[in-house]
Amino acid sequence: MRRCLRTLTALGLAWLLAGGAWAGATSVSTKTYKALTEIQELMAADGLDEARSRLTALLAEVQEGSLDQALTLQTLGYVEMSREDFPAAIGHLKRSLATERLPENVAYNVGYMVAQLHAALDEFDEALVFAEAWFARLEAPKPAQTMFMANIYAQVKRYAESVPYAERAIAASDEPRESWFQLLTAAYFELKQYPDAAATLLRMIGRWPGTGSYWEQLASVYMLQDLSSEALATLKVAFDAGQLDKASTIRSMIQLCVLQGVPEHGGRLLRQAIADGLVPAEETYLEMLAQAWVDAKEHDRAVAAYADLAERFASGDAWMRIANIHVDAADWEKAEAAALKALDLDLEGPGKAWLILGIARVEQAKFEAGREALRKARAFSKTERSAASWLNYAEDMKRQANWLAANS
Repeated sequence: MRRCLRTLTALGLAWLLAGGAWAGATSVSTKTYKALTEIQELMAADGLDEARSRLTALLAEVQEGSLDQALTLQTLGYVEMSREDFPAAIGHLKRSLATERLPENVAYNVGYMVAQLHAALDEFDEALVFAEAWFARLEAPKPAQTMFMANIYAQVKRYAESVPYAERAIAASDEPRESWFQLLTAAYFELKQYPDAAATLLRMIGRWPGTGSYWEQLASVYMLQDLSSEALATLKVAFDAGQLDKASTIRSMIQLCVLQGVPEHGGRLLRQAIADGLVPAEETYLEMLAQAWVDAKEHDRAVAAYADLAERFASGDAWMRIANIHVDAADWEKAEAAALKALDLDLEGPGKAWLILGIARVEQAKFEAGREALRKARAFSKTERSAASWLNYAEDMKRQANWLAANS
């Protein structure tokens, strides 16, 4: 904010010291004109304290409501700007305007300066009062001036009024600034005009394709419209172009792949992102990768991903996921091995591991070892009923096996 105010000060003083404050004013007294000219020279030489003192003295001498008073107050306002007493500067400039003696072109510039000062001090409601009066006098406003109005309206949350100014400024400019598009997009968001926001973001991406946040925002806009396919396509294009570098965004892209029924594609994208260092090889992302392969029914890749996860983080739960994959494939020997590895590590619910171990052993006709594991599973409330059923099944299977052995 201070830098902005210093810029305003420089612009105001440049105009004042060029003689713009009183050039062409025919009713200013000779004495005041001479005093202001000398004070102007002091200001140019950075003699601000002396200039302020002389202006204060001059203000006490000039006639109330005269052009002399208006110009003295105006000059005093610019001195206070240079001294960085911005509230005092606003007060003097407003008093100058209130005399209604300033020439029209001077009043126009002073009003604009007051509006800018209020805006720079985050006093946007006050800024708007002067900005509206200033803008109404413009016959052919420049794009930057129109955008100033758009910004003021946006700051006071009058987005519906801000949008036309921003659209007008952008349309009238050969090289509209990036910040203008940003403000317009933000206003569309606030108004929930999502198709307009998407159209503006597409224009921004066309101009600044290297800004990853615009791709992310566009995907978000599509999601707000329930256009998940378009959102995924947007993120995929950005990813392929190397414009996505936020782990959270890449995670959203993978989730969209699953949502759209292409988990295998999501798995490949996430594997690439991990390899490229775009997302860390942390437990969250490795588990997401493994789950993507599970959803894609890529069982070998899922097992490999969970094994990597298990080895990196000593995860018993990862070995349990591997055991479940092997159970689904009726690969009992591998299911048994995975369950044993899970039991060697900390588990939130070891009953499930004992249950799978028992089932895998029974299915391999290892009845005694299977029954031992199932009895341990029966000791846990969550697996008690299943373990009991499998114990009964194991007894039946053992009797059947014994009968076949005796009668073969």
